Amino acid sequence: MRRIKKIFVLSAILMIFSLLCSCSTNQIKTNVNQDSNNYIANEDFQNYISEMSSFVKVKDGYYFTSDALLFYYDTENNQAYPVCNKTNCTHSDSNCQAYLSPLKFYPEMSMYYYDNALYLLGREKKGASSESIYIYQISLENFKQKKAAYLFDSASSISVVCIIHRGYVYFSYDGGEMEETKATLYRTKLGELSKNSPEKIFEFNGIGASIARLSAYGNKLFFNTSSYSDLQGNGYETVLNCMDIHTLENKTIPQRKYSHFADEGKVYYFKDENTVAYYDLSNQKHKIFCKIDGPCYISADDNYIYFDNLQSIIVGNSKENDRKIFVYDKSGKYVTEITPKNPKDDCYFGGDDMMIFKENIDGETVEADGAKGYYVLDKSQLKSPDKQFIDME
Repeated sequence: MRRIKKIFVLSAILMIFSLLCSCSTNQIKTNVNQDSNNYIANEDFQNYISEMSSFVKVKDGYYFTSDALLFYYDTENNQAYPVCNKTNCTHSDSNCQAYLSPLKFYPEMSMYYYDNALYLLGREKKGASSESIYIYQISLENFKQKKAAYLFDSASSISVVCIIHRGYVYFSYDGGEMEETKATLYRTKLGELSKNSPEKIFEFNGIGASIARLSAYGNKLFFNTSSYSDLQGNGYETVLNCMDIHTLENKTIPQRKYSHFADEGKVYYFKDENTVAYYDLSNQKHKIFCKIDGPCYISADDNYIYFDNLQSIIVGNSKENDRKIFVYDKSGKYVTEITPKNPKDDCYFGGDDMMIFKENIDGETVEADGAKGYYVLDKSQLKSPDKQFIDME
């Protein structure tokens, strides 16, 4: 009888321990030991899509958010629709699987993809004046939502940058106050809900210290650190950092100005307003890539490097009517150029299949209404003299 009691007590203890563990973890299969220097689909951050958009690429299309709804864009049939299968659904509350409640999510921010699931930044209220910030998962099998990783608690509005790469969430929040302060870069594994899970992997001190432009490629994490030389906002300085995601060894990449982009072991950047160079991560040498009227936002796919001179227009170096996206092959040879519908349209770049745009007329982005205002260019037309844009339907 005594032995049965012991077994019962032990079973109860194990059950309680299991319940406690389940409260601090949410089983998500990850491969944090992935050590390839190349891009790994389904595991790596999609750096080829603009951080200013919510688009993520999947096998046959793209997911994106609009009007607090999750949409799917079928590239083969050129159809965009909410991911809801209910007849006569109003898509206006949590009974709709496409609905992203503004009280829970930050749908205007970037969306991420990892292993057949989407991830969004969200929050959970903790009393009247505090909330916990999480990464939420949306399964692509059934579109169910669940917490995927705890990030931090906040008692005020937040400014946060984050990405998901190889099973980890990398993030930094707040910072930038015009005082001597510290900016911190954290990471936490997908599935970890404990408040003790996020770990500090980098700290940076300075006046107005901040961390921004998080991106990743292969085993490298890239981010900008910035600060000022005095409390009046003079002497702004920004530095590009390159961190090994396994050893957490951090190095800076000198000479870089304006935008940068990592692709196939190289970091492309503007050395000055009109000179594109790249930094070879294997031998740590710099080399000139091409001359171009810049500065430009940079992206790439498997075949080409893209330079969007919207940045040049914003800083006043180019006129609005000269808006172009220049296309080069990876040897540095000019291929073609693309003129968006309107001079200030946003270009979100895209995968090997499509280039995605959002109309911006007279300085005003077209109001979100499903796929309204979005249009694409089929990249099979890149070399055609008569490129045709396709409005999302």
